[in-house]
Amino acid sequence: MKRLLTGLVVAALFALSGCTGDAPAADDGAAAAPAGPPCLTPVESPAAASKDGKPLPAMAVKCFDGGRYVDAALLGNAPTIINLWGSYCEPCRTELPAFQRFVTAAGGKVRVVGVVVKDSRSAAQSVIDDKKLTFPMLEDRDQQFSIALSQAVGKPVSSALPATLFVAPGGRIVHTYQGEALDEEKIRALTAGYLGIEVSA
Repeated sequence: MKRLLTGLVVAALFALSGCTGDAPAADDGAAAAPAGPPCLTPVESPAAASKDGKPLPAMAVKCFDGGRYVDAALLGNAPTIINLWGSYCEPCRTELPAFQRFVTAAGGKVRVVGVVVKDSRSAAQSVIDDKKLTFPMLEDRDQQFSIALSQAVGKPVSSALPATLFVAPGGRIVHTYQGEALDEEKIRALTAGYLGIEVSA
């Protein structure tokens, strides 16, 4: 009997060990987990770390595809473009397909990461599905990451979306673009100019 109880306790502990804080919470009244692009994963970068620009903020940022968090420092382990957007922002919706085409053309030479700012999960998911976006997405509903980025670059980045940041290896923000919706040609030009990476059309 004692051996049976011990076995049951061990089994229960194993079951509980699988219940981490990674489970997504219900949002907008929906119980299902969000779908769409995977979250950020570490990559190896052969490029030397940049000493120019402002450092990325050190903080955890929530993944759009679930309740997990990633370290924003991961954004600095490869040449990265951070695009802040929201479903309520028409220029954002206009330029997102250009970023998707750029991702396909870049073939892994530069990483694009979307940050959904102050938006409902269902509205953002609708845009992701409609535009068939496959690049990693982070979620910034409370704008804490956007505020930290604004402090890093010395100007507000979430009050005038879309905003696009170019991050060199080593986690240095070397350029911030805010203006008209970017097309693929402009994204390639900015990438070449600030990250030193040529991406063919």
